[in-house]
Parts: sequence; C-alpha cells; structure tokens
Amino acid sequence: MGATLISVSDSANSLYADGQFESARTLFESLAEKGTSDPALYYNIGNCYTRLGQLGEARLWFERSLLFDPRNEETLHNLEWLNTRLTDALPPPNDALLHWIGNQLRAILAPEHWGLFAGVLLAGAFVLLVLRKFKRPALSWRLPLTLSSIGLVLLLAAQMSIPQSDKVVVVSNNSYGYSAPDANGKRIVLLSEGSAGRLVRASEGWFYIALGDGRQAWFSSDHWDRVLPITPR
Repeated sequence: MGATLISVSDSANSLYADGQFESARTLFESLAEKGTSDPALYYNIGNCYTRLGQLGEARLWFERSLLFDPRNEETLHNLEWLNTRLTDALPPPNDALLHWIGNQLRAILAPEHWGLFAGVLLAGAFVLLVLRKFKRPALSWRLPLTLSSIGLVLLLAAQMSIPQSDKVVVVSNNSYGYSAPDANGKRIVLLSEGSAGRLVRASEGWFYIALGDGRQAWFSSDHWDRVLPITPR
C-alpha cells in the first residue's frame, strides 16, 4: 500500500513538472481522498489549481495545508500571492478562539508529539507512585503530582491541537447569498471566487455562513467547500 502511494505521488510530480497540471491534480486528489493527512500533498494540489486558474480551489487547498502546518513558509507565500490576485474576494472572519489556540499549538508541535510527551510524563508519574507505594514510602508525592499535572496539561494541548476548522471557501466563479435557504428568496450579497467565511450551520444543500464584514447569509453549498473535513466533490 505504501509503495503504491509513493508511486502515485511520483507520477503526479512528474506530470506537474511536464506541465500536465490537470492530470497531476487528479492523481494528487486521489491520494487526498484516501485520507492522507499530508500538508505537502495539499500544497501540491493548491499549486495545480493555481496553474489551472481555479483560484478558489487553490485557496481552499492552501488553507488545508496551513491547517496541518501553520508555519510553512512556501504555503504562506503562495497564499499571500493568491490573495493579491483575488482582489474582489471577501476575507474570512477571525478564527474561533479554540481554533486559534489549536493553530498556535500546532505551530509549536504536532498533536502526536504533544500526546507523546504527555504519555511519558503520565507514565513517569505512575511509576513513581507505584515505587512510593511498594518500595520507597518516604518518596515525596510532590514529584509524581507535578508530573501528572504537567502531563494532563500536555494531554489537553494534544487534544486542542487536533486540526479543526469551520472555514468555507467559494470555489465557483461567484455565489449569491440569500436571506433564507431558498433560491427564490431575497438576494442580499454576491461573493466572488476565493471569498471565505465561517460555516454556522448546514441544511439540505445550503450553508448559513458568517462573513468577514459581519453579515450572515444562506448560500448554495454547491458553490462552497469546507476546509475540513476533506471530502471528494
């Protein structure tokens, strides 16, 4: 299985180098559909869409890449470049507090590393408590208590650093916003490709989205895609 994934990735990279961006995109996305959480893969898909001129999709995949690797300079650069081309796009509102904290934690360590350190400290505290119980009753309880406390904090950090996002991006040329989830309803806003917002709730083909300028509206979900979860379109 691993060899197959590497082979597909190598083929996609070769196609990209040859300028066959659509074929490369198809192969890269086939890897993403297998549940591969790889920021470099998402970055490559974003580059394919950039080359194809589909800047909304490009932004979506760069956002996905940054979610897993918040400090990647190449992805940050490409997204900054993309924003200079998406001059009519509406930027998203600020991240929710817990999502922002998670991004800061991931910028320091990956979730699995937070969990690893937490496990080591909690295991050490357990060993000390067993040692105090059966071998060395005079051993102070302060050290295992301290290790346990730090371990629990790191465990919480591991949980909070798991990538989460309520961000959505316009991946079509434009998208009308309505006052109600009804295409015959009142149109209240028109957003261009690459605009982003925060998904408040979804309902049978419609997204209710909070925008960066404070407005909220219903949009057809066909014109948008979520940063997470990553699902085939």
